[in-house]
Parts: sequence; C-alpha cells; structure tokens
Amino acid sequence: MGFKHLRAFALAFGLSGLVGLLTVAPGLAANTTVVVTPGNMQGWFFYDDQHDSTATATGSLVTGPGTPPLGVGSARLTTPTSGDGQALVLGAYQGTRLADITALQYSTYRTSADPGNLLAIALQFTVDYSPTDSNAGFQGRLVFEPYQGAPANPVPQATWQTWNPRDGQWWASKTGADGSNGLCPQEHPCTWTQVLANWPDIRIHPSLGSIVFKAGSNWAGFDGNVDAFTIGVSGNSTTFNFEPFATSSSKDDCKGGGWQNLRRADGSPFKNQGDCVSYTNNGK
Repeated sequence: MGFKHLRAFALAFGLSGLVGLLTVAPGLAANTTVVVTPGNMQGWFFYDDQHDSTATATGSLVTGPGTPPLGVGSARLTTPTSGDGQALVLGAYQGTRLADITALQYSTYRTSADPGNLLAIALQFTVDYSPTDSNAGFQGRLVFEPYQGAPANPVPQATWQTWNPRDGQWWASKTGADGSNGLCPQEHPCTWTQVLANWPDIRIHPSLGSIVFKAGSNWAGFDGNVDAFTIGVSGNSTTFNFEPFATSSSKDDCKGGGWQNLRRADGSPFKNQGDCVSYTNNGK
C-alpha cells in the first residue's frame, strides 16, 4: 500500500503548496543547505505509507542519536510491527531526469538490531520510465536499500553511516507492463548505470513524483534515523539538514518575537530577545 495514493492524499490535506515550493530546488545555487524543522518542514512531511495517511504517521524530528553528520538532529522512523511502513516524503523535483542527477547522498543510523544487520532507511523515487510512451499513470518506485551496495552489507548498528546511492543498486517496486516491465526486480536489482541504460529518459514522475525515505514494510521492531540528504541536479546540490528545532543565524532572526521559536545549539530556549541577540553575536 501507499505507493499509488501518496500524492493525492497529500494534496487532499492541503499540502499542494509543497510542490510549488520546492520544484525550484533544482535551480538553486550550488551547495545550498536547507534546514528542516518542525516549524518549517520545507515541503517534507511524515507519512504512514502502509495506510496512506498523514494522520497515522509516527515519524518525528529528534535530537541525535549520537552525533549526526549535520547539526544536532535527524529524522526518526520506527516500525513496531511487520505491518508498519513509515516514510518521510518530499513532493518535489518532478520531471527531473535521473541522468541529470549529479550527486546523491544521505546518512542513516540504526538503533534496532535485525537478523543479518541488513536494515537501514531506504531512498525511493516515484518514477516515470519513459516520457514518450502512453503511460502517464503511477508506475511504482525505484528503491535503493543500503545493504545491497555502497558499501555492501552488513549495515553497522548504533553508528552513522553515509551512503552514495548512485554507487549502489536499485529495484523496481512495480515490475509489470505498467512499471519496469520485468526489469530490475527486488531479487535482481540494477546498478545506477544499468537503470540509465534500461531507461535513458527515466525521470521523477512529472505529476506524481516524490522523493521518499522509507522504513518497512515487514520491518518489525525497526528504529532508525536519516540526516544530511544531498541531491544534485546538473551540478547544483541541495543538502537537507533535519533538525528538532530552529537555531538563529543572525540577530535579525531574534527580532519580532522570533527568539521564542529559536533554540541554542544544545536545545535550550532563550530568555528574551536580548539573550538571543547576544548568543547569536557571540556564540554563547
């Protein structure tokens, strides 16, 4: 479940603005960093991918665990039972050709243990395999799971690990004639090079497209985190830094009551605007 209805459900809950907000992301200047916080999700949203619902999504932005690669926090996804499937979704980059993706990287942390130490949050693209055929509907997702490569399994437990999905392997969630047409099934994943050879014009779906971080399904007892997601298009890279709170970057952030929504790097609140300005100017 979850694959087909995600974008329609999001739009029904008033999230249509996120598409317009971040479709400009591929055109941002090189090496842009976007901080994602509960107060400003920058177009991302948590989603119950098993039941097509935002209301039952359990993901959250948290401090830690350990020392994240960026800032002090990360996004956490948990799946208590095998019937759970939780996701963090960005409805942007629609129409972007995978051949134009010049950078792709993210980091994961796995608190839970599993047989073989294989599980880590997966990266998925909702794709359109060919812009010239007659199939404009949902065609499934292309899925990268860290244990299948870049580097190979096992996935370290209780430590941050950085993955480069373009160096790994990918499988198609929908392998029928209206999907990958038998190519790159989960039991025989394809390299990034093979994906582009199979479908030279494959793209993130122009109307149903999304970037998805997914935990589950059939991952009973999983507890993991993701941070520092970088996607580069035609040389312009954007890095998304997931944080549990916003910090001040200039004294102007503290004005107009802004100090009430900001935190120090350790998460402690400011007493007033002056406290915020002093901390921002002096770093203490």
